[in-house]
Amino acid sequence: MKKVFLFAFLLAAFTLSCQQKQTQGQAADADTQALTDDAASFDIDDYLEEMSDNPELRYGIGDIDLKEYALCDIDGDGQDEVWVRDEDSHYLAIYILNDGRPELVAYSDGCTDLEFYKHAVAYSAYYSPGRSWRGAQVVKKSRLSDCYWGEQEWDIFSDDQELTFESYYINGEQATEDECNQFVEKLGEPVEAPKPEWREIN
Repeated sequence: MKKVFLFAFLLAAFTLSCQQKQTQGQAADADTQALTDDAASFDIDDYLEEMSDNPELRYGIGDIDLKEYALCDIDGDGQDEVWVRDEDSHYLAIYILNDGRPELVAYSDGCTDLEFYKHAVAYSAYYSPGRSWRGAQVVKKSRLSDCYWGEQEWDIFSDDQELTFESYYINGEQATEDECNQFVEKLGEPVEAPKPEWREIN
C-alpha cells in the first residue's frame, strides 16, 4: 500500500513539474514571439533623419550617410537597442528608443573607440594633439542611466606635457578625475563587443 501511495505521489509531482515547465516554455515562446514581432515591425526609416543629422556628434560637419542598421541588446534585458553605421566614415552609433524617440548611448568614428561592459558602453577619443575626452553611459532596462564624461588638454610642447585644462562630470554634476575613475571601476571588467547582424538601409 505504501509503495502504491509513494508511486502515486511521485507521479503527481512529476506531472506537476512537467506542467510547470510547459507553462514556462509557453511564456518564453510568447516573449520570443513578441520580440520577433517587434523586430519585424521595426522601420529604421522612422528614425533615419534624426540619427543622420546630429551636429553635436560631428561638430557640425554635416549629415551622416548611414548605410546599415542592426537590432542588438546591450544590457541583457531582452529589449534590443538600435545600432546604425557608415563603414566608409568609420561611424557607428548606438541608440535606445524611449517612447519611440531615439536617445544616444554612445558613438564612435575614426577618432573614437568604444569599450563594452555588462550594462554600459564606454568611449574615448583623441580629437587633436593635446586634447582628449572619455566617458561611459550605463543602460538599465533599455533606459539611459548613470553616465560620466571627462576632458583633458595639455601643452604638447612642454617637456612635462603640462596639463592646461581638465573637466569631469558624473550625471551632469561636476566631479573629479578620481571619482570618474571610481565610476569606471564599478562597471566591472570589459566584455567582448557584441556582434550585431547588420541589415542594409535601402
